[in-house]
Amino acid sequence: MAVRMKDVAERAGVSSATVSLALAGDPRISQATRLNVERAAREMGYRPHVGARALRTASTRTIGLVVSDVANPFFADLAGAIQRAAATSSHSLVLCNSDEDPERQDEYLLNLLDGRQVDGVIVVPTSAMTPGLHRAGAAGARLVLLDRPIEVTGRDAAARHLRDCPVVRSDPGAALAEVAEWLTALGHRRIGIIAPPLQTQVGRERRDLLVEALVGRGVAHGEISVVEGDFRQDSGATAAIGLMRRTRPPTAIFAADGLMAVGALKGLRQAGLRVPRDVSLVGFDDAPWFDLFDPPLAAVAQPVDAMATAAVDAMLALLAGRPAHGAFPACRVVRRQSCGPAPEFDPRPSPPRRRR
Repeated sequence: MAVRMKDVAERAGVSSATVSLALAGDPRISQATRLNVERAAREMGYRPHVGARALRTASTRTIGLVVSDVANPFFADLAGAIQRAAATSSHSLVLCNSDEDPERQDEYLLNLLDGRQVDGVIVVPTSAMTPGLHRAGAAGARLVLLDRPIEVTGRDAAARHLRDCPVVRSDPGAALAEVAEWLTALGHRRIGIIAPPLQTQVGRERRDLLVEALVGRGVAHGEISVVEGDFRQDSGATAAIGLMRRTRPPTAIFAADGLMAVGALKGLRQAGLRVPRDVSLVGFDDAPWFDLFDPPLAAVAQPVDAMATAAVDAMLALLAGRPAHGAFPACRVVRRQSCGPAPEFDPRPSPPRRRR
């Protein structure tokens, strides 16, 4: 027999009206009562009729998520964490994959919003700004920008709305400074950087933060080589091979994206180079299977669970009409054996010279 709202109300010790309001995220219901009702509904397996609820409340209790590449392990992990976070508040998730295509992103975004399939959308932008994002901003859509911010220009209603959208992304500053300290302590003075697309803010940010940290630790600016990738494995392989063919090749490479780091490792192997004996490699977007490579791949890890929770919390605040806040949890460095001393570098202090 199907569990009714009345049954949940009896279990939670509240009225049926309170159950309805609590499950709809109504701000008049206290957090303690809402959590009590959600726990009772979950324990009893209560599932509200989505169509009837939408007619009553104009809410679908569904959140859209548009990621830029579901084949990227980082975004796959992030999507899973967002789904779990949304489920704790009895929200479903509709997942769309833009495949790093701005037009496809806009198509998904507008279809979700125009058709009232979802109450709001968490989106990982494929580029700095697109017509679809501008249109969503003009319509006052409830948006949370995830991982990649957008560059908003203009003063119209769309621009004002988009500037107010909460942004949830990791803070890589301290982790990239640690990478620079690690590399220079191992004697690396020629560094290659495989950057994400530089038309994106995240691409420029990761490049600039690492360059600044390296220069601050004594690496000559002219000894830092930057090659632009496109978030894909093949671009990482091509970039790594190109860097090592230079007259003064780097002794260490930093690939500022997980798939590009995997591609770089493959490219270095194809070129007959040994990691880390011939060249060290550090990636971004750590994955659980990075330690299965030979050698295990060092990487900067993004705080996936913290980002997912913050993105869902921001969306729920928007849906409830409360102030929504962005979040910038810190990254961390996972040190593994793909990073070693620079060739011919001896970490031991030089012995004192004898006086004649």
